[in-house]
Amino acid sequence: MHIIGTYPLVLSVISEMSARKRMSVTEETPLTENASGLKKKVVYERRLYSWDEIPEWQKDNEHILTGYVRETQSWRELFWSLFYLHNESVNIYTHLIPAVLCFLTIVFATNHIIYEYPTTSTVDYCVINLFFLGCATCLSMSSFFHCVKCHSLPVSVFGNKLDYLGIVVLISTSMISILFYGFYDNSMLFYSFAGLTSFFGVVCGYVSLKSKFRTREWRPYRAAMFVLFGISAILPIIAGFVVYGKDETWQRIQMTWVIWEGALYIFGAFLYGVRFPERISPGKFDIWGNSHQIFHVLVVVAALCHLRALLYSYDLTHQNMM
Repeated sequence: MHIIGTYPLVLSVISEMSARKRMSVTEETPLTENASGLKKKVVYERRLYSWDEIPEWQKDNEHILTGYVRETQSWRELFWSLFYLHNESVNIYTHLIPAVLCFLTIVFATNHIIYEYPTTSTVDYCVINLFFLGCATCLSMSSFFHCVKCHSLPVSVFGNKLDYLGIVVLISTSMISILFYGFYDNSMLFYSFAGLTSFFGVVCGYVSLKSKFRTREWRPYRAAMFVLFGISAILPIIAGFVVYGKDETWQRIQMTWVIWEGALYIFGAFLYGVRFPERISPGKFDIWGNSHQIFHVLVVVAALCHLRALLYSYDLTHQNMM
């Protein structure tokens, strides 16, 4: 009888120990009054933390002071973090929503995106969808990284690798799709530059995934490879100037939109690199309007510029065929 009588006490102790384990995630314990007039504590789980409260491996931008989801070690907690506001929410959804729209476009709406000419073929749909697939891959991997980066260091590193891989995929598919219409009547040039783009894409993708190349010693080589990948985009433009002349090349690949695309990417990367605007007012842009969020939005706008260039090039190509 004595043992049975102490059973509720044991449960109470266990419950208290469990609560103490969660002490670090409680932000307040107000008293509430139940029907019998007794007061009890109601514990609210604390979800957000400050810069000083997160592990060192989670620290990236010292100008973002609050709104952090601290290391969870839990996929369930990551899932629920999608439903409350924190300093990665904007980064997640500015790329997750466009990624879903790209996938839906591929499945349901490509025939509504492009005007079908008598000369339009399955190849055209494949080329346009290749770009949408590249966008969807890049944006979904970016969104995935920003969602899981608070799980643990190994998961964050893996997500970051996928983030870089997505960038490589977007660059590759963007270049190949516009090259197809830029050199629609010169298969040798198209396959040559598409092959070069694919080569750099595979190499940069491998470098992005291989842990060895992410070390400090390999950083200059990794950076050089991505720079060469970017510079390789200039080569087909030069070839176009030689073969078709400046004016026709400008029209074929819609250089105005391509330049806007590049300018937006570069400007976004610049803001991200200098941490503007949060640098001038730390803590003010923790949830809304910081450099990484602006970069995310500019990436989407730049992709829309490329889509506009691609669709104009498609139209021009088939109008010339008629």
